[in-house]
Amino acid sequence: MKRLTLCADDFGQSEAISSGILQLVAAGRLQAVSCLTESPGWPAMAGQLKALGTDHQAGLHFNLTHGFAAPGPRSAGFSPRVKQGPQAVGPLMLRAFLHQLDATSVRQRFIQQWQAFEAHYGQPPAFVDGHQHVHALPQIRRIVIEETRQRNPAAWLRVPHASGFLPKVLVMRAMTAALAASIKRAGLASNLHFGGFRPFRRDFDFAGFFRDLLAGASDATLVMCHPGLAADDATDPIAHCRQAELDYLLSDQFAADLAAANVSPGSCLG
Repeated sequence: MKRLTLCADDFGQSEAISSGILQLVAAGRLQAVSCLTESPGWPAMAGQLKALGTDHQAGLHFNLTHGFAAPGPRSAGFSPRVKQGPQAVGPLMLRAFLHQLDATSVRQRFIQQWQAFEAHYGQPPAFVDGHQHVHALPQIRRIVIEETRQRNPAAWLRVPHASGFLPKVLVMRAMTAALAASIKRAGLASNLHFGGFRPFRRDFDFAGFFRDLLAGASDATLVMCHPGLAADDATDPIAHCRQAELDYLLSDQFAADLAAANVSPGSCLG
């Protein structure tokens, strides 16, 4: 039996996304949820996620690229520094590869988001990854690893190992080897295998894609997904894809596909 950890990204980004993810957690379909803690709605959403028990892990989805409209309320002595506008991932990647990022600012952002997680979830993140995989970038990965090791050395980090020939996958291949080596040197844990890269087209067959993923998955694989309720959200470039993911993951067909592929929920750590 192959073990798989299914992780929903972007919890907290919007009510529609978070509500869909909460449905999946309540149905026992997710093993991990990655959280955007800069969201004004994070305090309330954190409580709803926490109330669903401990059969899932909650982690920090470190954000440098998604903008939120307004800061959330002060709570537990923490006032989040919310980014007022999005920063495109392309220019961020270029600056990271040229080592032109303001490392102090990046570290402050990470600390603030970590503190927001603890303030409203009541415990440190069980794992850390990055919105649009920013945690894998040069400069940023060192900060993420250092701060995670200091704040919760039991936490694991996502390594988005990539296969295939999508442009995004080819870029990820160039970054993940260095990330994995740095995590290992720091004495932290990470996932052994990874899957979930997909094109976000309206006509994409997510169910077929996921069946193929399950058939080819190795033992101890972390799979990301991006479910949510349908919404007309101009700030979410993949809003048109989320309902289809949610519908499949809630379906009896998903459970049947897991069984047919000899896959069960389990640890992705190597």
